[in-house]
Amino acid sequence: MSLASRFLALAFCVALHAADKPEAKPVEKDIPRTELHTLIVPGAALKFNFPELKVDRRGSLAACNVKLPLNYNKAKPYPLVVWLAGGEGGNQPSGSFLPAGEFILVGLPYPKGANNPRQASMVGDYGKVWAYHRFMLDEIAKVIPNIDKSHSIIAGFSNGGHSIDGMLRLSGGPKLTEYFGTFIFVEGGGTGYSSLGELTDLTGKFAYACWGGEKGSNKPDASYLPAALKAKGAKVVGSEMVGVGHGFSESEHRKIAEWLAKVALAKK
Repeated sequence: MSLASRFLALAFCVALHAADKPEAKPVEKDIPRTELHTLIVPGAALKFNFPELKVDRRGSLAACNVKLPLNYNKAKPYPLVVWLAGGEGGNQPSGSFLPAGEFILVGLPYPKGANNPRQASMVGDYGKVWAYHRFMLDEIAKVIPNIDKSHSIIAGFSNGGHSIDGMLRLSGGPKLTEYFGTFIFVEGGGTGYSSLGELTDLTGKFAYACWGGEKGSNKPDASYLPAALKAKGAKVVGSEMVGVGHGFSESEHRKIAEWLAKVALAKK
């Protein structure tokens, strides 16, 4: 074998060895909440850890992820958009149903153990859920004080919708309506265990409830919500998602975005 051939063979072996090595990934460093204000820049993604709280429903450290607008300006007010996921929940934000505009996005998890006593797979102790969420929201506001609460939105799918319904019925203490102006229920709420107690006064608030029209949807329960919310003073839209079971269709994302832009978030 010529010297050149040996060199090429050696280079090939080195390349194969390098390809077998796992790619080095940057190590994520958790930043204490007291230091997060130093990371606030346009488009920043911030992780808020809450070691003093109970672990979340998945057994992970209580935490939420916040995303700032690309043109974030500390001198301007911004609506906060909270997303409550279905099932076991999560802490990732979602803005798929929002119109064009600038929003602060956050995903809030559920606490471990806040179950429906009759069905452990479902969230059901909404007092515990609200205490958990309220602590997180208050801590976020310490770091990001320019949140426009009157235009802020809380939206949830399935267990998320159930939670919004249940939290709107809690009496005593700071209320959900003190933090948000708009409530979006997707395939959730209206159940026998989420609609316990009387809804709080919703005068001047906005609500959008949607449910699937097919088998497996939450239609029998969620379709009850519009009339109940309207009776408490909210400006309400009820919408059935044609051809959908237990899901959140893209077409409904667009309808909600249009409603938010023209109604709930329209400048007074």
